[in-house]
Amino acid sequence: MSHESNQVWKEFEENEITHSVAHYLMAIDELHEDVGYARAVDISKELEISAASCSNGIKSLLRKGLIEEDKNKFLLLSEDGKHAVEKIKTNRELFIQFFSEVLGAKTEESVVNACKIEHLISPHIARKLGKFLEKNKS
Repeated sequence: MSHESNQVWKEFEENEITHSVAHYLMAIDELHEDVGYARAVDISKELEISAASCSNGIKSLLRKGLIEEDKNKFLLLSEDGKHAVEKIKTNRELFIQFFSEVLGAKTEESVVNACKIEHLISPHIARKLGKFLEKNKS
């Protein structure tokens, strides 16, 4: 494996926002928007996962400082968590737009594929993609 490939894998593995983490953060954000709070039971239902899996995921997010828990066990996004959610949302929209408008993919396919990679792109490339899309608007 080349040095360049090793560097890519190293960066990939160091990204604290994994696909799973992105789903947890987005679920917490959506629950707050929809009902005003997020509890573990709500997140497990939203993500269609077991309570045990959800508990492990929440513990990981707490350790990473992406969420906080109040005295009533309600879960809140920390400042880092809010920043991550905004980045994920922005990247998702960029990819959906790119896949739909530039590549001509159907909306559903664009959404599914954007979800797969929204958390992986570097801020630098996200800005470049945004500029490209803005410049090439029809």
